[in-house]
Amino acid sequence: MLAPRFVAALIVMMLLAPWIAAAAEFEPIKEGDTLTGKLRLVPTRHPNGTRIEAYQIVSKPRAMPKGDDFCNHDKGATTFHLVTMTNALRKQLDPLLGKTISVKAIALHCSETAWHIGDVVVHQWELLPK
Repeated sequence: MLAPRFVAALIVMMLLAPWIAAAAEFEPIKEGDTLTGKLRLVPTRHPNGTRIEAYQIVSKPRAMPKGDDFCNHDKGATTFHLVTMTNALRKQLDPLLGKTISVKAIALHCSETAWHIGDVVVHQWELLPK
């Protein structure tokens, strides 16, 4: 005969199982997909002392393709570094800081170096209208 506490714990686990499984599954993202989230500017320093200011989109967790060994596939990516190599790109993002934006992520991969600020680097992106 099963102990009442064990039965109760088993019932609770069965009731929570769908939510636990759903939490482990994240909406996938790949090149060409739309990424939506709050835009922020992250000031930091590279280990060599160089100052870095990285624009990031903070979003709900997204799954990266399994082939990228630099990703934490169990956690999902939530911070996406938008690379801004020109003043024109920075000027495009500055007025949108703190707001929810959408971009088309043309080229992206998981962070690999100390120059990459966040879970994923989006090297090429296009700002989408609201």
